[in-house]
Amino acid sequence: MQLEWLLQMKLWDSYVLVAPMAFIFVHILRPILFLPVLLLCITGGLVFGIIAGTIYSVIGLLFSSIIFYCLLSWLPVLSKKCEQIEKRWLKQRELTIVQICLLRLLPFMHFHLLSFCIYQNTKSFIEYLRTTLLSVLPLAIVYTALGDTLQQMPIWYAVPVTLFILILVYFFRRKQTIIKWQTFFSPTSHL
Repeated sequence: MQLEWLLQMKLWDSYVLVAPMAFIFVHILRPILFLPVLLLCITGGLVFGIIAGTIYSVIGLLFSSIIFYCLLSWLPVLSKKCEQIEKRWLKQRELTIVQICLLRLLPFMHFHLLSFCIYQNTKSFIEYLRTTLLSVLPLAIVYTALGDTLQQMPIWYAVPVTLFILILVYFFRRKQTIIKWQTFFSPTSHL
């Protein structure tokens, strides 16, 4: 009987280490998987609670931002593309750290577009990392707290709140225009 209990404890200990690492790894893969940041932070609150979920989300977002910084440094084409997107969305405005923090709280703002703004406004990697940390803390705290709150709610409150959040995400999704192949490659197209 005691041996079974010890084996179960050993199995539990292995999951205690694997789950946070897997969660951080999903944060790193988030841009490739097209997962919204708020969804992962809410999930962190549901699974790990507010404190651990916030810590794991901040670590994952920092790693994701570090990879983005390296890609921008190594691939000038990516930097030029991000610059074009920034001009179209932000109209060449230089954003302050407070503005970036507030924009990161909006579910429809692209996380790495704001990381690109930080990249342009900082002079070194350390400064980029510090500014990124300051800008992801409010995001991670707010959405992880939301996830933790949902986890502590009775089910008859949590289901409508979750449905409401999903409906909001649906309405604020990015709307896409589909252009036919012939129209896109026609000699008269001005795209």
